[in-house]
Amino acid sequence: MSEKESDYIGKHSEEEVMRLEIQAAALSKIIDQEIDAMNIKSGMAILDAGCGTGAITRKFAQIVKPTKVTAVDFDPVFLERARAIAVDEGIENISFDSGNIDNLGYKDGMFDLVYCRLVLMHVRDPVKTVEELKRVTRKGGKVAVSDQDDGAMIANPLMPKLMDLWNRYGQWAKTQRMDRRIGRQLYSILSQAGLKSVRIFTFSIHKTQENAEQLRMFASLPADIIEVDKTKLLGQGVFTEEEYDVAMEELEKMMNEPGAFAMTTYFLAIGEVP
Repeated sequence: MSEKESDYIGKHSEEEVMRLEIQAAALSKIIDQEIDAMNIKSGMAILDAGCGTGAITRKFAQIVKPTKVTAVDFDPVFLERARAIAVDEGIENISFDSGNIDNLGYKDGMFDLVYCRLVLMHVRDPVKTVEELKRVTRKGGKVAVSDQDDGAMIANPLMPKLMDLWNRYGQWAKTQRMDRRIGRQLYSILSQAGLKSVRIFTFSIHKTQENAEQLRMFASLPADIIEVDKTKLLGQGVFTEEEYDVAMEELEKMMNEPGAFAMTTYFLAIGEVP
């Protein structure tokens, strides 16, 4: 495994596998909007670069079948789970490959569309990564990159304790080469990588007490992400156990408020290969 591949903070854990599937379920509305924006059609050759557990790959496969979707990830735990879920769901038109997103083992111009979601925040040089995605995309084809920006998160009632932990986590993640405010940079990154006609789409998602279960799933995402690295964060003094407990109590109180509201915005950038 290369040094570059080691940057992903949550790698090689069953907990992260579960979190990714829960995250995909919580964000299914936004994912569907992104798919609509990419105008995916039957027969398209698609690469899902950094596929994780394959939640979005499976959606692609249903649209383009019988054409096979290609998906690549460096993490064997993710790939094993991705293959198992696809088998369980009876989806056969996916090829799950092991590989490094910065050095893909595919020929130039092999795909009509290359999609990369919640991955650029983890790489060392986002422009170089997108240049590699562009290389394997045909001329006139499209590279689509989706990511988040923690600065676009809001909640009512306010959760200052949890948001303080979330900001500290973001600062710590930056030292681990993960940029959690990359959403606002996507236009610049794709343009620097040589893609043309770059379009930016913003998709907001919110949850309220009208569906308490979905609100809980959605509002808990920051806590779930922090939980993955809690032991490491405590050990490095990013926060204390007491601060963590207070933040979780605040989150629980927020989710039980009659007027509870949580919202975040995701960014999708689509550029054309000249």
